[in-house]
Amino acid sequence: MCTLTYLLNDNGYELFFNRDEQRSRLLAIPPKYYPISGAIYPVDPVGAGTWIAVSKKGLSLALLNNYQAPANNHNNVISRGQLILSLLQNQTSVIEQLETMDLKVFQPFQLCIFPEDLSIKKPKIHCVKWNGKQLIEVSVDGKADLPITSSSLDFIDVRQKRKYRFEQSVNGKELLSKQHKDFHFSTEKDGKYAVNMQREDARTVSISHLSIKTCLAKESEICFEYFDNVLQKSHTVLSPKEESIEFA
Repeated sequence: MCTLTYLLNDNGYELFFNRDEQRSRLLAIPPKYYPISGAIYPVDPVGAGTWIAVSKKGLSLALLNNYQAPANNHNNVISRGQLILSLLQNQTSVIEQLETMDLKVFQPFQLCIFPEDLSIKKPKIHCVKWNGKQLIEVSVDGKADLPITSSSLDFIDVRQKRKYRFEQSVNGKELLSKQHKDFHFSTEKDGKYAVNMQREDARTVSISHLSIKTCLAKESEICFEYFDNVLQKSHTVLSPKEESIEFA
């Protein structure tokens, strides 16, 4: 139950991500920079992993559940949130790692990979789906395939309504970054269809906005804005050399 969009710039990109979870689930720990993995990410205390991360070089990984694939009934299933942490530990390309990993220990997922040099000039992102048996690359063609959505309930209707809202909201008449952000905070009369989703059993628990500016001959400039939708509290983490800033 998540929604992802992104925006390419001349010298980088922006990534927007809504995480939806059961109301009974513990709240996540806000993002911070972890030197061991060299990345900024929030942590889910239940699975001790994460659903979104950006490395200090500008590589971003975003994970959605693949509810349309059969559930994994394996006895030793590992939290999907551990996948991103594992991928960050290795300098090998993410795709190469995924092709050699034993993915059968994970429930089905969809992983979106945003390269370090992603920009308007190099617009290729990678999106792969694990269905429990195969790892399949899914084509993502800019705005035409946005938003990327997952939902455990009424998936087809949810995807169609969120896509319609996106097409109406992101029209290029204003600053695109603001339009994307407004889209991710948007609500509908029927809360289960909203991007900022509200259901009796589940809700949007956080909204993340990553801004990556690629700089020649030095590390990327990164800003990770995180909004805790339950506590109504914002957190901002800048590039590793900067200090974290937290504000209400």
